[in-house]
Amino acid sequence: MPSRCVAAGCSNTSSESVSVYKFPKQETLLKQWTKQVQRMRANWVPTASSTLCSEHFEADCFEETPQLMKDMGMHIRYKKVLKPNAIPTIFKRSLVGTSETETPSTSTGNIRELRARC
Repeated sequence: MPSRCVAAGCSNTSSESVSVYKFPKQETLLKQWTKQVQRMRANWVPTASSTLCSEHFEADCFEETPQLMKDMGMHIRYKKVLKPNAIPTIFKRSLVGTSETETPSTSTGNIRELRARC
């Protein structure tokens, strides 16, 4: 059974355009990933099989080598490789009563700082 992304409103599985990643074992990163998911799922706790998909990471959180090959016109099938300290920062939710989406802000203002770490 394929792993599904745990982010609220997302059920992506691995495909040619989407990669999925298990939560890191390193305690500091695990806490940061968990805190980001909890922005939309308040009491959520990760399990050993929890995953997030590539849609929740900024482009600069990935290693560039596969993109360079793609830019050169080579057809490649690959799993996007996350940089070691990558932290998910993209979480969208539907606005009540509309089909629009927003990326929620955080009261601590740490999203810019987290994005800069990639």
